[in-house]
Amino acid sequence: MTCASCSQVIEENVSRLNGVEKVQVNFATEKAELVTNDKFDEPSFKEMLTTLGYRAVDPTTQSAVPGEKNPAHEKMLIQAMIAVAAGAVSMALAMGPASTILSHEMNNIVQFVISTIVLFVFGRSYFKAVWMFLRKGHSNMNTLIGLGVGAAYLYSVTLMVISLHTHVYFETIPFIIGFTLFGHYLDEKAKTKARASLSSLYKMQIKFALKIVDGKEVNTPVIDLKTGDVLRLKPGDKIPLDAEVIQGTSHADESMITGESVPVVKNPGDKVFAGSLNLEGSLQVIVKEEIHQTYIANIVSFVEKAQLKKAPIEKYADQVIRYFVPAIIVTAIATFALWWFFNQQNKSFEAFSHMIAVLLIACPCALGLAVPMAVMLSTTQASKEGLLIGGGDVIEKGSNIDAVVFDKTGTLTMGSPVVTHFKTTMDEKEFFRVAGSIVQYSNHPLSKAISKYIEEKGVKIFDPDTFKNLPGLGMESSFEGKRILVGKKELLESNGIVVDNNLMGSLVFIGIDQTYSGVFVIEDPVKPEAKATVKALQDRGIEVWMLTGDNAGVAGKIAAEIGIKNVKANVVPVDKADFIVSLKEKGKKVAMIGDGINDAPALTSADLSMAMASGSDVAIEAADVSILEGKIDCVADFFVLSKRTMSIIKQNLFLSFFYNLLCIPLAAGALQPWLNISLTPMWASLAMGLSSVSVVLSSLRLRRTL
Repeated sequence: MTCASCSQVIEENVSRLNGVEKVQVNFATEKAELVTNDKFDEPSFKEMLTTLGYRAVDPTTQSAVPGEKNPAHEKMLIQAMIAVAAGAVSMALAMGPASTILSHEMNNIVQFVISTIVLFVFGRSYFKAVWMFLRKGHSNMNTLIGLGVGAAYLYSVTLMVISLHTHVYFETIPFIIGFTLFGHYLDEKAKTKARASLSSLYKMQIKFALKIVDGKEVNTPVIDLKTGDVLRLKPGDKIPLDAEVIQGTSHADESMITGESVPVVKNPGDKVFAGSLNLEGSLQVIVKEEIHQTYIANIVSFVEKAQLKKAPIEKYADQVIRYFVPAIIVTAIATFALWWFFNQQNKSFEAFSHMIAVLLIACPCALGLAVPMAVMLSTTQASKEGLLIGGGDVIEKGSNIDAVVFDKTGTLTMGSPVVTHFKTTMDEKEFFRVAGSIVQYSNHPLSKAISKYIEEKGVKIFDPDTFKNLPGLGMESSFEGKRILVGKKELLESNGIVVDNNLMGSLVFIGIDQTYSGVFVIEDPVKPEAKATVKALQDRGIEVWMLTGDNAGVAGKIAAEIGIKNVKANVVPVDKADFIVSLKEKGKKVAMIGDGINDAPALTSADLSMAMASGSDVAIEAADVSILEGKIDCVADFFVLSKRTMSIIKQNLFLSFFYNLLCIPLAAGALQPWLNISLTPMWASLAMGLSSVSVVLSSLRLRRTL
């Protein structure tokens, strides 16, 4: 599909087929959703699409991995660059410094050869659009471009046949094709991003798992597993399907699912989720959901359905495009007819000349550049500052946001646990030596945080005499004749040790020979730039929220430190999207900023979604904006850039429409009978080129925004 009117054409025609109750086509993702009944005939559906100039592709038969570069798109960019370069050469021969190098006749012949190659090699899609318009009456932006370049080409060829000495208008053809190809390239890049938004979820799903059959472990394809199958999960295994623990105790790293960095203890009866990681224990689990019903699969379904929903601005653009092209075609035909019937001298020349001038001056080159040129420059500038922006629609949404919702872990905070402080009843160095010698054998993230902290202190550690892991509680060890307990307060209290529990954060207690020896306080620290970012947003009149699955105490402490007044804690993943919807129902334009897979539904539900590129891939790809290296200060920069870009886009659109409104009457010869003023095809092509130049120069101001 080449423009939004293509989706309109498909919807209107498919809706008339027998058995089709509802059809919705998304231009950005190039996907269609049909609701059908028993009367629906799939071969007839495919035949209709072929007749309209499109084709149906079953996504399950495509071998390309979503998100990979499409060679066809890169080829389109190369073609655009070649066409523009060819146009520059032709322009130089027509009216530039090279116009005197060759004779006028040879100049015309060289321009003819250049435009013919560009037109028939790179412009075939425009001819197809014209042919479809003549056959079916369906038009899009390519139709007008095809009519314009085709008419300019035929007119110039006709002039050459009459006389090689005459002035021709070949130079405009490569420019029009080059600029429009570049616009299509930008469109395809945006659509590729939309189609790839869920690719990393599929990559999370492993292909094989250990199924227990008659007491033996059998390596089995995950796709063949059924509800009720029993699986063995070894330490370090990725969990293949949503299941329930029936034997064993361990910790699961669910950060890719929940966004929270602290592992979750798993005992018999607890649920485990596909895509999460089993850490230190061995588990037996029973499958509760097959591959298409897992938590991840539900997220995939949620996002895919959300992508099919059309934004109001897209529907408005559809209406504009629907009437713009036919109106220009009618205007050009009316111009020809009026000059043919009311002009008695040179009526064929005047009629044809004015008709071509109308088509050329109205050719939507500047209109096509008005948005993509500004988008290209703003996104390029943003990328230098650590922002990856999905396209012009994202920038437009960003300019209207009045509420921003932050996820906590990995977004406002660093996303990894660190020791913030400790308390001990013994010598510090000895405390570090004993604790470090024990925790070095644990893969638990909290143990790793303690090990890193002690390593930075430069304390030498030793091997313990014995070591025993206690899943869900901590560790037990003997060291230099002493019994050491490291872990939760429940572990120490069950051994008769009273601990200091007047602390907040993730706490790891140490007990030596039935005596409380100290505690490490571990927290996820706030990003240094978070406070300034929140203040910058609030200063712009944007309402700021923090949304987290953490408890109210931790959430309130972090919110107070950053300066956020609106906090919602203890939010389970499913409710995040509901909270976003509730804000939207209050009339807010909401931006969601997160980094975990659990954020994907909330990101999709928001008017604008932004993801930390340091987080999970699916959150990044499902989001409108990706923030590189977790640079949260870029959030405020994005809203500044959005406002500035939208202002320039509106100015660009005014400039392009101004040229049309001013020049179409001149090209049609409306003032010629009275003031003897009109635009010949030569001046029409020049005016078209100047309108493009004005849009480019206007857009270049964006380079000074950030």
